[in-house]
Amino acid sequence: MKISIMFNLMLLFISITAYSQADKNLLDGAEKLELKESALVIKGTSSLHDWTSNVEESSAYIVLNDKETQIEKLNVIVEVKSIKNNKGSSLMDKLTRKALKEKEFPRIKYEFINAIIVDDNGELLKLDLIGELTIAGKTNKVSIETVINKKGNRVILEGSHQLKMTDYGVDPPTALFGTVKTGNEITIDFSVEF
Repeated sequence: MKISIMFNLMLLFISITAYSQADKNLLDGAEKLELKESALVIKGTSSLHDWTSNVEESSAYIVLNDKETQIEKLNVIVEVKSIKNNKGSSLMDKLTRKALKEKEFPRIKYEFINAIIVDDNGELLKLDLIGELTIAGKTNKVSIETVINKKGNRVILEGSHQLKMTDYGVDPPTALFGTVKTGNEITIDFSVEF
């Protein structure tokens, strides 16, 4: 299925990312966009209370085919060390980095495979983005529901994806000698505007 250049450009930031100044060599031939605003939030539960963490550091790049009508490559990288608990808990941040095996696998990676259009009413475009998500060294194929909304000269991408930590070989963190346990399921919400 051919996808228009505008659609390709919108897909660049679909998956939980803020565009940073990536290595120029990685971006040869790629289309670049600057973000106006973005947010990537990870939510979960524990035996004590619900928790939320924010991603502060991520990057992405895209490569289009010669005619600029299809995505050849779309990669998103999240730096594990940049995942910060919204309550400023350094203990939670430390447990997160340990659970995600940050020393061995410092990055979470998403690589785009293809997109399936779910609904297009002219203003909102709903689609499923199919790709490979790698967390703590384990890769799984995922489908991420995404909504693309154009408001004037702004394009807003929003979506959400649920996953189980154990599907990626991640043991849900515990604290206080195992008396506080994190739930296995987490939700990743993203909103990107450019």
